[in-house]
Amino acid sequence: KGTASFCACVEVKTRTWANMQGATALKFGIYYGKSKSDPTVRYRFTQKFGDDDSTNKEVFANVKDALLDLIQSGKELDFRAIDENPLSQMFKAKILSLYFPEHFINICSKDHLKEIAMEMGIKEQQFISKYQHLLFKKKLEHKITRNWSNPKYMSFLYAQFIRKDLSSAPAVIVKKPQKRNHPEVNFEEITDNRDLIGKKSEEYALNWEKNRLIGLGYSKLAEEIDDRRNRPTYGYDFLSFNAPGDERYIEVKSIGRDGKEGAFRFFLSGNELTVSNLSNHSKNYYFYLVQYGKDGEPCNLYVKHAQDLYTNSEMSPCAYVVRFDLEEPA
Repeated sequence: KGTASFCACVEVKTRTWANMQGATALKFGIYYGKSKSDPTVRYRFTQKFGDDDSTNKEVFANVKDALLDLIQSGKELDFRAIDENPLSQMFKAKILSLYFPEHFINICSKDHLKEIAMEMGIKEQQFISKYQHLLFKKKLEHKITRNWSNPKYMSFLYAQFIRKDLSSAPAVIVKKPQKRNHPEVNFEEITDNRDLIGKKSEEYALNWEKNRLIGLGYSKLAEEIDDRRNRPTYGYDFLSFNAPGDERYIEVKSIGRDGKEGAFRFFLSGNELTVSNLSNHSKNYYFYLVQYGKDGEPCNLYVKHAQDLYTNSEMSPCAYVVRFDLEEPA
């Protein structure tokens, strides 16, 4: 936990985006560790990327080449090349959904992709990756789902066609806390929260966002992120981009559990709330929620669309600004 490795980011750190856990670590092509039959800790790889005479360095190079080929094929929507890529299906599908969320739905299972596609009336396709693309296009065709986030749409598809429990399934992963009481408000905590860990969270999130853009092929845009932390009237920390010409508003929050109720929480200013709900901001306003490990350092980052979060959370006022003048009596 806490590692910034590519595999950790694709699997564990983005689990709320799409779950690809369950298969062994061989799905990555190469890994360092044990196996069920052999407790020795060493490098292990599949025969797709090397044989008994291959060195670890050679296998790493082969896996890296396959990753680069996959990204290029994803950009070009070359479904044949995607399916013929030697990386595992779960790994490929997760990467495509992360790098190209505007083209590929975040469903990784081959069987589930095909089953859901058939249920939605999509004709049988030659390539599994095309199902992943066509399911995303289906989202855009409906007036209700076209404005949903990919995770919300994915949750709906699983509830409707795989689990078949739509009536009881949550629309998104974030949910309101179970209990409601009237806790005391610690105003010093509100102030200290930003001073103690706020800056560290912001730097962690900024680095994460730059890497996201670089991974999408927008290295130049990564250099153009505007730091607006010292201009609070904007109502967010960073002005970034979804794509060239498409702005993304990022507000970074450090999250922790409320000791009394166990729910996650963060503090939101009135201005941030107002800006995030403006018609020209609400579509692209995101919270980057930074979680800390036991060592006191950032270990996870969760990206949540503001409107999705508001719908499935509990909000209550915790501070007001009182402005007045004093005048001595004559």
